[in-house]
Amino acid sequence: MITDRLRLDGRSVIVSGAGGGGIGTSCARALAEAGAVVVAVDRDQDRLDALDLPGETVLVRADIGTAEGVAEVVAAAPGVLHGLVNVVGGSLLPHWAPALDFAREQWDASLDLNLHHVMFLSQAVARRMVDQESGGSIATIASTGGVVAAPYHVAYGTAKAAVLGLTRTLAVEWGQYGIRVNAVAAGSITTPRATSTVQDPGLAGRGVPMRRRGTPEDVAAAVLFLVSDLSAYTTGAVLPVDGGALQRLGLFDDDNVPVHVTNPQILARIRGTDG
Repeated sequence: MITDRLRLDGRSVIVSGAGGGGIGTSCARALAEAGAVVVAVDRDQDRLDALDLPGETVLVRADIGTAEGVAEVVAAAPGVLHGLVNVVGGSLLPHWAPALDFAREQWDASLDLNLHHVMFLSQAVARRMVDQESGGSIATIASTGGVVAAPYHVAYGTAKAAVLGLTRTLAVEWGQYGIRVNAVAAGSITTPRATSTVQDPGLAGRGVPMRRRGTPEDVAAAVLFLVSDLSAYTTGAVLPVDGGALQRLGLFDDDNVPVHVTNPQILARIRGTDG
């Protein structure tokens, strides 16, 4: 049955940023429910200790921003290493600013947080997969902010756009080894950290065709597809999980009417009030 390809029984999968109750935690739980041996990675031991996952779990407290941390994480994966989910990233309050005023130190910090570790953890995982002659799957949490412009969020948007370019390049280079590399372009997702950005529940679905914010579980479902054999012939892909937001031009208001249309007759026809 094709649904059998969803199972990951006995396969080791690393999840960076697995603690905190957000996307990383949901990805770790979904993979564990599919039978994977989850190598849960976080810098915060308390967040790791709070994880409650089914099946076999390996907890690794490490800083994947360092070569030592990367080596420790890869070495901790038991058996055949099948997958990696790059979750670590995000946007801190100082990372929001007009480009004209953006400080060099905040630029460097944002790229460190959202880009650099993706390359070097993916590289270390891929090297082990090549040595194993096993192939495997790497999935990275990117953002719709890397697909379209990210005003007042210049470093984050640039880093996430670079992640998409990196994903495509690695997919082409590593396809010969049976290693698939894909990304999820996450839209507006409700996580513990995201509440600092969007605090008004009444605006939760604004600009989203599906009229709601996404959940970590929405992202985890896409990651499970990309890590499992259900996506065995998918690589270099960017899978939007955004409620359709990328398909909707900014020229459209919340009622999906173009903002520049003011002709009463046209508006009446669109809204079905022309009699």
